[in-house]
Amino acid sequence: MPAAVVVENAQPDDGLEEARRPLLPPPPLPASGGGGDSDSEADGELPTTSGCGGSGCSTAGGVANLVTTAVGAGMVALPRAVSETGILVGMALFAFTAALTYASTSIVVRYASRGGFQSYGDLIRHHFGPRGAAILQLAICVHVGGVMIGYCVIIADVLVGSAPAYTGMLPTLLGRHDNPWFLSRPAVLALLLSAVVAPMLVPRSLAVVAKFASFSVGMVMGLAAAISGLAAAAVVEGRVADDVRLLPDAAAMGGGTPLGIATSLLTVVSVSALSFTCHFNLMPIKASLKKPCRANMLRVIQLALAVCASIYATVAVSGYALFGSATDGDVLKNLTGRFVSSLVPAPAAHALVYGIAVAYSFNLLVNFVLKVWAVRENLCELALGRPALQLARGPFYSITALLVAGAYGISILVPSIYALLSLIGATACVTFSYIFPGLLVLRCQRAALQRAGAAGLLALGAAMAGIALYNRLTGRGGE
Repeated sequence: MPAAVVVENAQPDDGLEEARRPLLPPPPLPASGGGGDSDSEADGELPTTSGCGGSGCSTAGGVANLVTTAVGAGMVALPRAVSETGILVGMALFAFTAALTYASTSIVVRYASRGGFQSYGDLIRHHFGPRGAAILQLAICVHVGGVMIGYCVIIADVLVGSAPAYTGMLPTLLGRHDNPWFLSRPAVLALLLSAVVAPMLVPRSLAVVAKFASFSVGMVMGLAAAISGLAAAAVVEGRVADDVRLLPDAAAMGGGTPLGIATSLLTVVSVSALSFTCHFNLMPIKASLKKPCRANMLRVIQLALAVCASIYATVAVSGYALFGSATDGDVLKNLTGRFVSSLVPAPAAHALVYGIAVAYSFNLLVNFVLKVWAVRENLCELALGRPALQLARGPFYSITALLVAGAYGISILVPSIYALLSLIGATACVTFSYIFPGLLVLRCQRAALQRAGAAGLLALGAAMAGIALYNRLTGRGGE
């Protein structure tokens, strides 16, 4: 249970001297004229430089950045996941995964704050040496880099479509399915990366990105509202899918065997865990806050996970109610103009379908920007031994441009490589999301309850990685 994954008690248990002892001596704080950050001092952490020109993000801005980091392509796979378990069990598994994510993210933030570390890599380097940090940073780069490539592929699919029909939003709107150069996948994607992504990558500050992220969160909420509105219309008209279930059909889950049922449940946990993943941007977002202390960041995590869970529950239940067991691995493929116009007037149906496509694509573009931040930070620490924000403007923007160009080029030239990257990323994601947080607790704590929780986190992470790999190798993992 998630409650067993305890990071640290607010008041250590009596008699547990080890739990009272800090991981490291508190780092010296610079002298100030009494204007220090009392929360940061209480946490034993160094005041951080956000690179925000002295402004920094508000709590709402930090929440927007973290929500946008998490909410991506995985959202559209959740209705299919619920179709495996029924609504009640599916919602319980989402709640479990959200609690699990909070446990693992809070481990990273708490331990980094107690030691005065400015990055996830620094924290792991201190406790597990250079090899441990290299494994962490490679895992982040592989997983997040693969997701960047995948987003390019998905955006091109949504807006342009694939040969030979090219039934994406733009060809349909313009009535041009003959793939003219200006509607080709390379041209449309290049325009979006240049006109939308590049301006967001110019500022060396997540405080600026937070403004775009806030708009992105609003668009995703609009997307969720549109799908839930369609589900409400289906309820009113008595057109909810016939096979919608509150509870799962055990006989249909993995053949009804205990192992098959467990595999199905772990598959849902694995899919939803990927949808909550945000660990790689925790420390950059914390550093970007106006008041970058542990308490503020934990509050940002709590609010962000609550927003994510609300969006996911809305999309998952609404999509499942509309399509039942026929729900696709990408629910947007079910939301065709023909289907939607059967529930609402045709003009409104087309507006909804196009609006959902635009909102989804914009969310992926802003998410892409935050993924660039994560890969750039970890790549610079791994290869250059220092954070990206400490680089001069030339190297900083050169690395940024190479990352964007690399994702674009691979997605255009060899889009099929995303399947391979997803296969590797299934393990890489678990490595930085669950394995290292669990190892941190085992390394630093002596309390039996905390160690048991960490062991459970490791076991569940390993199981999720195994299930994800099995599903992708056997074709059960969806897209």
